[in-house]
Amino acid sequence: MKAKSIIYAASFLFAGLVSCEKQQADVPYVPTTPVGKLLLEECPEVARIFRDTTFLVAVGVEETDLHIQTNDGYVNQVYIIKADTKVPGVRMAVSMPNNSNNISGGWNRQTLTDMATRMDAPGARVAAMINGDFWQMSAPINPRGPVHRGGTILSDRWDFSESVPQQALSFVGVLDDGSMMIADRSRYDEYKHRLRECTGAGVLMLSNGVWQGTAYTARDPRAAIGHTGDGTVYLLVCDGRKTFGAAGMTYKEMGYIFQTLGCTEAANLDGGGSAQMLIRHPVADVYQIRNRPADGTERPVINGWTAIVEEP
Repeated sequence: MKAKSIIYAASFLFAGLVSCEKQQADVPYVPTTPVGKLLLEECPEVARIFRDTTFLVAVGVEETDLHIQTNDGYVNQVYIIKADTKVPGVRMAVSMPNNSNNISGGWNRQTLTDMATRMDAPGARVAAMINGDFWQMSAPINPRGPVHRGGTILSDRWDFSESVPQQALSFVGVLDDGSMMIADRSRYDEYKHRLRECTGAGVLMLSNGVWQGTAYTARDPRAAIGHTGDGTVYLLVCDGRKTFGAAGMTYKEMGYIFQTLGCTEAANLDGGGSAQMLIRHPVADVYQIRNRPADGTERPVINGWTAIVEEP
């Protein structure tokens, strides 16, 4: 009788283990958004997607949020703005503190929320914004690269330092014909007088659609920008320095994401606690920081890149 009881107990335990295995079977999430499907199918750096969602911010501007796992096993929260400047009234512009080009008293910093509030105007509504260039952090502060805004050259200086070798390496600009370009610092003088909007940037990740390679492999919260060459601009922000769900990304991972999205050029912007993305919420009509900044709160920055839409 005792032997039978042991056999029954063992059978029950085995059945329970089999049942648990079935209940815990790993069923991969199937992406529902065009961006999520594309990245999972074609991006060599994306191994898995746990969640994705897309919504319209404004006509011509949409946001896709993804919870992804890279090939190295790291999990990340990624936020991507797609701005289609072929849509009438959609354009990219540099944002500045207090919506002012006046730097006679020195450069200033401001949060994206305050920049957007000052910049937003009827007929030129702020739809989305990310932080821009790096800056010299000790007073007096200054951007690491040139700044053009609305056709005015506020600065044509490069402040490269061996102590921060990933900064002041490239520039992002909108030419006088409305097209966007991202290029190595060495090409700035060639285009200087044709750049209506411009900021400096960091590591150049894509040129002519090709990953440029880099010796830097660290993971961090990052912000970056890329374009397809035919009017579509992508803004990317990833969280980082978190214990779960936000490991931070490498330049290579971001570069291949931009490449998969069809970008021809892409560059890294200021990251760390500066990596921030803002939208004008399409329902509540308020400004909202979409990611979770590494500082735990908004960090004032020296400039930004903004998707503007022609709305009342």
